[in-house]
Amino acid sequence: MLSVVFLFLFSLCSYGAEVELKESSVVAGRKVLLSEVSEIRGSSLEKELLSGVVITDAPPACREKTLTKETVARAIASYLRENGVSVKEIRVKGPDRIKVISNCQIINSKHIKKLVEELFQRNYPKYEVLSVPDVSVKLPYSNYEEHLYLDSLGSRSARLVYEITVNGKTVKKFWLPIRVEKKVKVVVATRPIPKGVKITPDMVSLKKVVESKARGGTDNLSSVIGATAKKSFLPGDVITDRGIVPNFAVKRNQPVKVVYRDGAIRVELLGIALQDGIVGNIIKVKNPSTGKVLLCRVVGSGVVEFVSH
Repeated sequence: MLSVVFLFLFSLCSYGAEVELKESSVVAGRKVLLSEVSEIRGSSLEKELLSGVVITDAPPACREKTLTKETVARAIASYLRENGVSVKEIRVKGPDRIKVISNCQIINSKHIKKLVEELFQRNYPKYEVLSVPDVSVKLPYSNYEEHLYLDSLGSRSARLVYEITVNGKTVKKFWLPIRVEKKVKVVVATRPIPKGVKITPDMVSLKKVVESKARGGTDNLSSVIGATAKKSFLPGDVITDRGIVPNFAVKRNQPVKVVYRDGAIRVELLGIALQDGIVGNIIKVKNPSTGKVLLCRVVGSGVVEFVSH
């Protein structure tokens, strides 16, 4: 290829340097510098002088543009004239066209969602992130900092501020509306539970799930263990009240032993359960000798403890 040689009348200084252009170059800033698209040979003073020559504006992030050798040479000449420097000779060598690509850092939705989930796990563990907007950010910077903080939080939604800074200066900032939901502890299946099977301790555990999936569930393991499955459950399924037949310690219309305690005094009498109940439930029990209805707590199989009239 032919080289382009610029000769200027000597005035202040006399330099001689060679600029060899690259076929392509990735640029990081808003301007394309000569040092980014070429290799500059010469003295240290010549290199320092020519390195900062601005050729043109950089293309938008993740885009490219083509420069000609003539464009580069004219930019060098203009720069030197504007700065009052005359040269003996600068030789521009290399390809006639240079492909310039703007540095591209793509921040996608997957990355942003991960940041959002980490923020909630760290600062708002009672909530689960359900969805994050589909966002893609293109940056012409290799070094930048991300900042994410909460703007508002409701029962089903939140708004976050996502900000990108370069050298302490904000270059991107926008709001992220996200869907969230509170989590509650409920009993879930830890392994398949077929219909008609009696539930054993190794089949269930307490786990936090979002409120909308916890409907009808319970956080009382003892009320589930020993119950019979009315339907089949898969691992992770919430054990609902409608999905089981409880293992009632006391059954409706069946006789029960009523225990009354007052200090050191203990009295036992016969009663009739007016409701089904598992251990811990408060149920109504009728005293057949007086006809009074008592409130009692189920404490064992066929045994209740008097609470009040």
